[in-house]
Amino acid sequence: MIPEDYIVYYRNHFLQHTFSLCKDFTTLKSTIHPDIYKIIRHDQEQNTDYANTLRSYLMNGWNAVRTANELHIHKSTFFYRLNKMEELFDLDITQEETMVAYEYSFILIEYLRKIKL
Repeated sequence: MIPEDYIVYYRNHFLQHTFSLCKDFTTLKSTIHPDIYKIIRHDQEQNTDYANTLRSYLMNGWNAVRTANELHIHKSTFFYRLNKMEELFDLDITQEETMVAYEYSFILIEYLRKIKL
């Protein structure tokens, strides 16, 4: 009998495995959506927190209430930020394909940070 601690489920590691298959990290970095780079650059220049807000929203299953709670802000503040991001960066949060690309981008950024690239 194998203890549960020793069992590794692929579903928990498939993204890391996929990323590790790419030997050229420049190519891997190029798959990060350009809008995410724009938002991060804006945050750095204007001292805003839009990238973290969007990342939190995506990682919370696109749930506004959970996101506001995680960010310790009022729900109306969250919606203000979301509307401001749509305006500033021409985002369309109704486009599921784009939102998934943003989510992938944040996951990839976190992965690259963990491996220090």
